[in-house]
Amino acid sequence: TFAPATDVPVPAEYVIGPGDQIQVQLFGNANKNYALTVGRDGQINFPELGPISVAGLTFAEMRRDIEERIARQMIGVQAAVNVGETRSIRIFVLGDAERPGSYTVSGLSTMTNALFASGGVKQIGSLRNIQLKRQGKVVTTLDLYDLLLRGDTSADARLLPGDVIFIPPVGPTVAVSGQVHRPAIYEIRSAATVEDLLQLAGGL
Repeated sequence: TFAPATDVPVPAEYVIGPGDQIQVQLFGNANKNYALTVGRDGQINFPELGPISVAGLTFAEMRRDIEERIARQMIGVQAAVNVGETRSIRIFVLGDAERPGSYTVSGLSTMTNALFASGGVKQIGSLRNIQLKRQGKVVTTLDLYDLLLRGDTSADARLLPGDVIFIPPVGPTVAVSGQVHRPAIYEIRSAATVEDLLQLAGGL
């Protein structure tokens, strides 16, 4: 099983949504701690300031807005704002996944977290062209070879509610055997050369 990561730092680009918990610590003329949950209307009800709309803002934007509003409206009071428990989101893993379907994952989940939850890619599925679709449009593609062979996670995009991860059929493949470090069958790009294949196989 792959439990959702709850103890990792919330990145600045994380988008706040209903169900997220916002932690506010006041210090200065007032010393208080609040744990405020974002409601379905996208607002938090701050006791001293009233409703504040935060849904759709990134974590960095939300923190800046709340801290500036508190400094402006509560004289002599400063605030430290953080995200507590994150919401769960529903996403879809479709195509040639081992267990395609709808999944509920942590709001901090990425494409690889969803792939783990669905059991990974079938043998007939592509490892090099995994698509992240949002509102019917392809937002980005994930090449697992970058992750598996080079440890590059830069394309492992964070998920939003309703996202679809689509795994298309495997592309052209070539078998590399003999005196190479990693003899195997590799999925290749359309313009791959012999040198590219040797590099995938770890060299001679």
